[in-house]
Amino acid sequence: MEKQKKTPVKPSFEKALSELEKIAIRLEDGELGLDDSIKEFEKGIKLARICHEKLEEAERKIEILQKGDSPNEVKNKKVAVKPNTGEIEDDEELQGSLL
Repeated sequence: MEKQKKTPVKPSFEKALSELEKIAIRLEDGELGLDDSIKEFEKGIKLARICHEKLEEAERKIEILQKGDSPNEVKNKKVAVKPNTGEIEDDEELQGSLL
């Protein structure tokens, strides 16, 4: 009987980011040994990739929502982001454009 390989379920963006932050704190504490630090670093890289993929997917969805009349035309809009928090500075205009 063949064993079916189960594809691991990727965590949500928020869960992956939260775990990535915890790993960063553990690594910055300097309490882990070399082997444990490498294992944590590897986990962090995997989580960072998941976050990156989720953000790219969200960006593609936003581009689809912002398409104009022509199927090949995408309205690009500059988004001002607060450097210290990463929050969108003026999200009123963006929210209105998605409705």
